Amino acid sequence: MFGASFAWGMALRLGYERTATLAFTAASNNFELAIAVSIGVFGSPQDKHWPELWDPLIEVPVLVGLVYVSLWVRRRLANRTGLSAHEAAPQAG
Repeated sequence: MFGASFAWGMALRLGYERTATLAFTAASNNFELAIAVSIGVFGSPQDKHWPELWDPLIEVPVLVGLVYVSLWVRRRLANRTGLSAHEAAPQAG
């Protein structure tokens, strides 16, 4: 979902900031869906809450990895447009 949403945002020329926001929103929504499906399929007995335990242990590192992918894409876009990575970075305020 992250890759498809990122490609779709770039194809629509939404700009890096909006494209990254779109991609991270799409990627993070699937984790909650996966937990709901696993609880629905396997149940959630009171002594074993495996989906609730494993979700943060998987979701957080994956999303941090996607942050690095997103920053790599931003640098790559900066190189293609001739801007420095600092100039391509979003400006605060």
